Amino acid sequence: MSRRRGASGLCGVLALDKPYGMTSHDVVNRVRQVTGERRVGHAGTLDPAATGLMLVGVGAATRLSEYLTDHDKEYDARIVFGVATDTDDAQGRVLASACDDELAQIMGAADARAVLDEFTGELEQLPPAYSAIKKNGVVAYKAAREGTCLDLELRHVTVYGARLVGTGVQHAEIVRADGDVLVRELPFWDVHFDVSKGTYIRALARDIGTYLGCGAHLGSLRRTSVATTAVGEACSLADLAHCAEAGCALPWCDPAKLLGFPVIELGERQAECVANGRELTDVAVGEGMVSCVRDHRLLAVYSFVAGTCRPATVIPGGVVGVG
Repeated sequence: MSRRRGASGLCGVLALDKPYGMTSHDVVNRVRQVTGERRVGHAGTLDPAATGLMLVGVGAATRLSEYLTDHDKEYDARIVFGVATDTDDAQGRVLASACDDELAQIMGAADARAVLDEFTGELEQLPPAYSAIKKNGVVAYKAAREGTCLDLELRHVTVYGARLVGTGVQHAEIVRADGDVLVRELPFWDVHFDVSKGTYIRALARDIGTYLGCGAHLGSLRRTSVATTAVGEACSLADLAHCAEAGCALPWCDPAKLLGFPVIELGERQAECVANGRELTDVAVGEGMVSCVRDHRLLAVYSFVAGTCRPATVIPGGVVGVG
């Protein structure tokens, strides 16, 4: 029997290093072209100006995205002071700017590490006006482009760490509201952030600038890790295409490692139960989610609660790559 249209038979998760300038959707489309698989999805958006680690599911492995997006993440960010923008990054238009003397005075008196400590821990964060959040069916960034900012709710996020890496001054060219370009030399802090899911680094940059009273925006961003997976383990899109063209095995990640759940190595009878979506009755693990694997494939994610182990997500044929 032939496969349905657009189905390649592939089922795995890729760790990719997103280049500057591509949207997350661009990356998904490129993976579709390379693999010939229509079912491709990412587990966490990166803005076009951001680079770094993206986890991309191929085939039925896209069903793992709901778990992968829950992971904590780490970023290398550059916070540029003296100019606030409508998008909270360097791609937006100037909302406000501090004069050189005022900026020099504020930055000269600022204790960077003490300031970052104020933004570590549990925070209530207002998402950027230009974000993919929906309210009443309307996407925030689309409303903002049309001149209407949605009344977004505060989000509870956690910043586990904000470590100052370096400071300096950079040349900046940012578009004013009237379309002219503002050209200035602006101070920056390079900061490594370790944050919970749903944290906007752009919003942290904005809020730190507001705290200091001089305004700030995100100058650059690179996602360096998702849970235990680091960007150093990721593959470039060019290398992925080369693998496919050469007929080599694609660089699949270990899905069980990515999920981080306790692993159950299934016997033959248990694998049959999983394939049929039945409870597992002869397992002993702590409460929570568990990964069910057999023959180097992730067959399912089960939920172990109150002594019962029930299917949460079953993937026929399994996800390849389990070490």
